[in-house]
Amino acid sequence: MHNMRERLICKIVYLSLSVVAISSVSFSQNRSGVRSADYCAPALSYTYDTLYLPKANIESILNEDTSLVRRFSRHDLLVANAVGIIPMLQQWIRAKKNVTTDTRLEQIIIQSKIQSRLHLASTEIASLAAELDCAGEHADQLATYLDQKDEKRIRKLTILSIVTGAVTTGATALVDNEQTNKVVGIGGGLISAVLGGMAAFSSHKTLFVEHKRNLLTDIWNENHNHNSSIYSPFVWYMLNEKSFSNTAQLSVIQNIRKRWQAYALNGMNSREVTLYFGPGGEYQQDDLHTRANMLNQLQSSVRSINQDLQSLMLALSGW
Repeated sequence: MHNMRERLICKIVYLSLSVVAISSVSFSQNRSGVRSADYCAPALSYTYDTLYLPKANIESILNEDTSLVRRFSRHDLLVANAVGIIPMLQQWIRAKKNVTTDTRLEQIIIQSKIQSRLHLASTEIASLAAELDCAGEHADQLATYLDQKDEKRIRKLTILSIVTGAVTTGATALVDNEQTNKVVGIGGGLISAVLGGMAAFSSHKTLFVEHKRNLLTDIWNENHNHNSSIYSPFVWYMLNEKSFSNTAQLSVIQNIRKRWQAYALNGMNSREVTLYFGPGGEYQQDDLHTRANMLNQLQSSVRSINQDLQSLMLALSGW
């Protein structure tokens, strides 16, 4: 009778620990689904008028037309070139030299066109900043989703570890046989320790995130000699022109890339390069947080273009 009771207790303990073990395995599934980050992209593609593209030979134009240099700083003229209004400024200066009824009307028309181009440039900055903000928030949202799943897994594993310890303690108190007592105690202790260890480490859960329109790719590749399929000609010129950085030694893009390498991507391997700057891949929580940080840094740099634009607008307002 005594042996039957011990065998029954052992069976109950065995079944309880088996349920715990099976439950713990169910928490170790790594793949958490597929997400697309491209819903932040514009609903349509933009076409930019080639008449207003920044001129590659701006230095030669400024050397030939000294009237521009006398009236505007080099910094403001480079911004004007980015906006595509250098020819308009030349027309404006010529119209102001001979003040007649016709030239006044011409000045008003030119001023209207210049204001329209400046407004469009401001809109391009705001549009890109909004897309970067959306993409950064989305990456943070997915990272939080994985963080919450990991926290839920840790809570469950902790509870199972506690239950295992309680079941083991109760069983060893009821079992009189020393040998059986040791087996139950050691088995339960091992399972409890394994569960505690699983709770202490990340589950490495991943999400497959697809971003065919990757806002980081052109920045990382530094395609300064080519047009970008994502960034407008105005923004792309501003990001690549060294004069618009604080030191004027490196372009804004080069400075962004250096900051990424120094902080966000320190010690990055080839897998991470493909992940962050390719069309997508399997992201863990830390990867998503890193991506969000890079997008936020880039957004700040894009928004800072407003400072350069404001300088030109102030120079024009004094006319």
